[in-house]
Formats: sequence, C-alpha cells, structure tokens
Amino acid sequence: MRKNNIYTAIDVGTSKVCTVIGRLDLSGQLEILGVGLVPSRGMKKGMVSNLSEVAEATKESVEQAEFNAGLKIHSANVGLTGSHINSSNTIATLDNRDYDNPVSSRDIKKVLKASSDYQVMDVDDSRVLHIIPRTYAVDGHWGIGDPTGMHTSTLAVETHIIQGSAAPIDSLIKAVSQAKVKVKGIMLEPLASAKAILAPEELEMGVVVLDIGGGTSDMAVFLEGNIWHSRIIPVGGFQLTRDIAIAFNTSYPSAEEAKIIFGNVEPSRIDPDDEIELSGFVPGTHFDIKRQDLCSVLRDRVEELVNLVLMELKVCGLDGVPPGGIVITGGSAKVPGLVQMVEEMAGKPVRIGLPRGHSGIPADLQDPSFSTALGLLIADTESNGANEWYATSKVKNRGYLSRLMTRILGLLDSAKHSIKSQIRRFNHE
Repeated sequence: MRKNNIYTAIDVGTSKVCTVIGRLDLSGQLEILGVGLVPSRGMKKGMVSNLSEVAEATKESVEQAEFNAGLKIHSANVGLTGSHINSSNTIATLDNRDYDNPVSSRDIKKVLKASSDYQVMDVDDSRVLHIIPRTYAVDGHWGIGDPTGMHTSTLAVETHIIQGSAAPIDSLIKAVSQAKVKVKGIMLEPLASAKAILAPEELEMGVVVLDIGGGTSDMAVFLEGNIWHSRIIPVGGFQLTRDIAIAFNTSYPSAEEAKIIFGNVEPSRIDPDDEIELSGFVPGTHFDIKRQDLCSVLRDRVEELVNLVLMELKVCGLDGVPPGGIVITGGSAKVPGLVQMVEEMAGKPVRIGLPRGHSGIPADLQDPSFSTALGLLIADTESNGANEWYATSKVKNRGYLSRLMTRILGLLDSAKHSIKSQIRRFNHE
C-alpha cells in the first residue's frame, strides 16, 4: 500500500478522541481502513487542559486505528475548536497588474496574503488558520469563482479569515506530536463537519451548521456556496450533564446516564407521572425525581444555545436563518426532541446531519458523532484550489509590527468595498 494513498484524521474532542484512517479507491470513493475511538482525557471546552493526558489518549486512539487498519501512520489532519477562535470577513486588492499577463496562482497567493495581513487582532499571539476565498473580482466585476487565466488590471478577493491564539493551538499540536504523529494540517471543526454532512444545494441555498460537541457548539453559516460566518459557542453536551448534576445534587456519571437514557428537550411530551432514579453522592444511595423535571433542565440549556445561535446570525448581518435551515450534528445532536424544538424557535427546517456522499463509509460511522473526523478525512483527500472553502491550513504566525503596518490600509480597503459587497450578495447582482 503506497503511503501517499493513505489519509488520516484526528478529532481530539472534549468527550472522545477519534482517529480515522482511509484511502481513495480506484473509482475515487473514500474507503475507511481503520478507526480508533477512546474516551478523551485532559480536554476542557475543546482546549487542552492537561497536555500529557491528551497526548496519551491521542496515542491510544491512533494505535487502535493503526491496528484495525493494519498499517502505521505518520501524519494527520487535525480538528480545532475553542473559545479562542475568532473570524471576520475582509476584502483585499492587488492593484496595477499588467493587464496583458493573465492571472496566475502566484497572483492569487499574493492577494490572499494581503487579505491575511489586513486582518488584525489586538493580541500579539494570533495565528491565521484559514484564509478562505468567498469570491473574486476582476476590474471591479465580482462573482468570479476562480480568476486563474483571466486578464485584469485589478484583482480583488473577499475572504473569510479564521484565526486563533497561539498557546491552545501549540498545545494541541504538541499533544498530537507526542503521540508520534506529525500535524499535517489544522482545520476548524465546523468546517470539517460541514464537508461531511452538507449537500451542494444546501450550501448554495444558505444553511447553518451547528456541531454540538462535548465542550463547545461550533457554528458555521454558508451562503451562495461559500462560508459567511463562523463562531465557537462555549456550550456543549458537558454543560447539559453539569446542569443535571447541579440541579438534582447527583454525581456526574449519574447525570450523564440520565441524560442519555431519559433525556428529552420537550418536557410536554413526557408523562408527568414518570419518575427516574438517580444516584446520590454517598455510594449506594439513590433517590427519585420527576422525568419531566430532568427534561425541563435540558430544555432550558438548549433554549439558551439556540438563542445564542440566532443572535450570531444577527451579528453577521442576517435577518434570520437562511432558507436551507439548520443542520445539527455532533455527539449531542441525538437528544430526543431537539429537531422539533429548534424548528419551532428558528422557523426554518432542521435536520440531523449524518456523514454522506461516500459509499465507503461503513454504517456504524454514519452517525453525527463522527461528522468532524470524517470531514477532516474527506478534506484531506481533496486538492486545495482557489475556490475551495474547506482547504486546511498550516498555522501561520504574524508579528505585531507587521499587522500594525497594514492595519490602516486594510480597514480603508474593507470600508471602501463593504457596502457594495453587502448589496451585491443580498440582491444577487
């Protein structure tokens, strides 16, 4: 088996570490060779809190996947999340080009780099993770998917920039490296999940991806086939468990078990006479609570999460949920009643996102909890062209002085084009 035909993805989450090894068969279909799944240790809200524990859990997951695949892996595409992640949209231009020379890949790299330089964070340790081109313009004419080979005096690009803080990024890379795996690329987790679960027509129509993981809920908004907005919300499945533990004075294992077995975010659908048993903190002690009360606690937290999502849509300039609705994925997506509740609050269609589009994905992996890992793997198998929003990136560090020198130019350039950009998108010019 040739090494360059092998692809690996590692999803280091708050609740689990999942390693997936695959390859493309002769027909171009993804074939899963091995999977490693172990409980996560040393992660909190999507970020490393204990490096040695994360490294050990990652090593166990990798070794399990290697054993199942019957081969050794040396590098992997790794997912990233956490509250340190920030994103923004910007426009950059490449002026005074020689019109007679067609646009080359070098021109595209140059204008994308300018876009990255324009984006400034207030802290000195920012890392650019993704520079995602949404659309290009040649001599002021927007709507170009790939300008390669075209003639223009001015090349412009509208990009979605995703960046994060150095410390949590470096900690994750170090943990994976200590598991004897080289980090080939870093990818924001909701982008990876979107790659695994969305249909092309959903991307074009406009859709929200909500990946509810153990420690965070990762949100990505797509319009007209391109990324529009992304945000990490620090509310996940662990918070649901914690709420139950605090509300009923029970242990975390007991709260987690009750959430999985009896949880429902629609209390009105539960028989008011139903009772469930929880374990007390003292070993061997138990007590009963109304199941409806448990479900009310879950509903309150999920309602808060959905309201945060709807607020984020307003922040990014949308009046509401796009026509394609919301696609929910992640390990906490299967809570009973979730789809119905979110539909009522959002006023748009909602569905559970399962990995799709590849016949080589076995049935036991067609589950929302594997969306991120499989999306990372799928993205790793595909080339990084000028218009591919899911392209993974090596982390890039920008010094404060360099960012400061380009800040004024970037702000002026973005201001110059922002109004036209908004009008163009929403009026389909």
